[in-house]
Amino acid sequence: MSGPGASKTTGYRRILWPTDFSALAKAALPYAVDLAADSVAELVLLHVLTPPVAYAGPEIPGALWGELQQKNRVAAREELRRLAAQVKHPKVRVHTVLAEGVPFDQILKVAKRLRCDLIVVATHGRTGLAHVVMGSVAENVVRRATCPVLTVRPPRIKP
Repeated sequence: MSGPGASKTTGYRRILWPTDFSALAKAALPYAVDLAADSVAELVLLHVLTPPVAYAGPEIPGALWGELQQKNRVAAREELRRLAAQVKHPKVRVHTVLAEGVPFDQILKVAKRLRCDLIVVATHGRTGLAHVVMGSVAENVVRRATCPVLTVRPPRIKP
């Protein structure tokens, strides 16, 4: 991100990096860190927990749902802490957020609530039938965000 002619003052104060903890999402983190360092901006690491009802049938008892979601929360908070500890740059302050709901919707809500100036999100770059079937969190964020969105498509990660 830095280089000859690169601006050291981008004007960003808070940059949001949403992650599902996948290798694809992690490939966008260096871009977010570089931009935050160049701007001396806060970097917000966001993970959105999807309710377990999206993955299982209605026959699972409510107590089990609650236990499963609590375990997911604990694991997600720990992974966010681990990722935040990996961001070792003296100019970057890191903040973590754990949200629950529909990923693109929560990304947009957190970006607005925290007044983020930029969202840095990874994308598979799917087209055709794969795009229609899988949908795209990144596309929904790009279409609906009120701030700029940088999409990163890592060349080495296969969809």
